[in-house]
Amino acid sequence: MKKSLVIAGMIFSATILNAMNIDYFVALGAGQGYETIEVKVANVTVETKDDGGVLSVGAGVIVDDSHRVSLEYTQYSTSGDSSMYSIGLGYDYRITLKDMPIKPFIGLSYVLVKYSEDLNDDATVTWDKSSADVDTNVLMARIGVDYEINESFYASLLYDISLTTSGTTDVGVNINGTNYVSSVEVTDLSKLELLVGYKF
Repeated sequence: MKKSLVIAGMIFSATILNAMNIDYFVALGAGQGYETIEVKVANVTVETKDDGGVLSVGAGVIVDDSHRVSLEYTQYSTSGDSSMYSIGLGYDYRITLKDMPIKPFIGLSYVLVKYSEDLNDDATVTWDKSSADVDTNVLMARIGVDYEINESFYASLLYDISLTTSGTTDVGVNINGTNYVSSVEVTDLSKLELLVGYKF
């Protein structure tokens, strides 16, 4: 009985998958990133806005030409002695316009951001770590448009913006002989990007 149920389930799953139109894809992108880094020491808050280039690579599936699920790695160009990258899992809903190669889309993604900044001592400031390493969980909204170049290639212009962020790291710091705890976090994240994708 159990074997029969397993076989029936496999047949049913295969039938559903065959009924769907599934395209696999890879994509490369470049654009502009916008991020805000917030540092708090005692009652003082300092925000640094770091706007630099981004490069990304992604892969995933497009189901029935409407539902896109993707995994994406993005490297951010940051200033000074800092670095940042992200890994995101996203879903887009693509809107088909009759007899047009343009497909607007909206989406959501969960993104894990890794930010690191070297901490350098000077005559009045001494850190208890050599770097501040922050893991930030980000929920992002996405809006954009795909242009179907042909059956295999498409181009995307998209804008991602953070809805919520969470995650801080604490670093001890001595300023003029007084010890404090400094918290570092990524509070805002967005990017404007142009992608080229290949479906197979």
